[in-house]
Amino acid sequence: MRQIAIYGKGGIGKSMVSSHISFALANKGLKVMHVGCDPKHDSTRLLLMGKMPKTILDTLRKKNFAIQHVARDEVVFESPLKLECDGKIYCAESGGPDPGLGCGGKGVIEAIETLQHLNVYRELELDVVLYDVLGDVVCGGFSMPIRQGYAEEIYIVSSGEIEVLFAASNICKAISRFTSRSGAKLGGIIGNLRELKNEEDILNKFAELLGTHVVGFIPYSEIIKECSGKGMTLFQLAPHSKECDAFQKLTDGIWNNKEFSVPKSINFEDLYAWWKKLVAKRNA
Repeated sequence: MRQIAIYGKGGIGKSMVSSHISFALANKGLKVMHVGCDPKHDSTRLLLMGKMPKTILDTLRKKNFAIQHVARDEVVFESPLKLECDGKIYCAESGGPDPGLGCGGKGVIEAIETLQHLNVYRELELDVVLYDVLGDVVCGGFSMPIRQGYAEEIYIVSSGEIEVLFAASNICKAISRFTSRSGAKLGGIIGNLRELKNEEDILNKFAELLGTHVVGFIPYSEIIKECSGKGMTLFQLAPHSKECDAFQKLTDGIWNNKEFSVPKSINFEDLYAWWKKLVAKRNA
């Protein structure tokens, strides 16, 4: 069973990317578990045809955190898209505290421990578990898939914007810190483009700076935005589009990837100086 985590700065489109990867993997005939690790609990929405599932943390609260009283069907939901692909997709959302209250990372910790307690991965005979994790790694909860080895392969969704690149660099710092403990390694950068000039070149050079590679690019597109509004993936809304083809190629790149590394990281001052020089050169 392969365990994959998708990280990225908040708002970069990580959940959109993750849900499409999960569908494309299932379409290979695989059994895929998609675990949303964000208090917003919207990672699985496109896989559940626009619905927001009950979260693991909400279920635990109702049972006074008595994990032994939680049943699998209360926290794991099979995607109805099984009728449209060759495999199966199971969905779970960690959830989190109400806005302004508590620690968002607590939901991730509780969710993973609950799924482990329920022996979900083995009983469902999964081929892949994909964690969609909030990538502003500011607390131990969000770094848990890396720290505890629940995810062996890490991919970072990034654009060419300086703030997003810095967040990606910080995620690399977390991977580097815990790799000797957990074995988790970076599989590459996923470029989610924002129409910056020479953005693909920026991301390729940034990947080289970190000691990794870009595993695939997703174009900036209004069709992708439309998917979110309709609660559908591109595989349902626009299966013959270039955008859908890009997600398929990205997923193939991840599935066949053999290039894993312990990445480097870079502080903001050095990264910004590098980025400004590169952008200025491209604009000259």
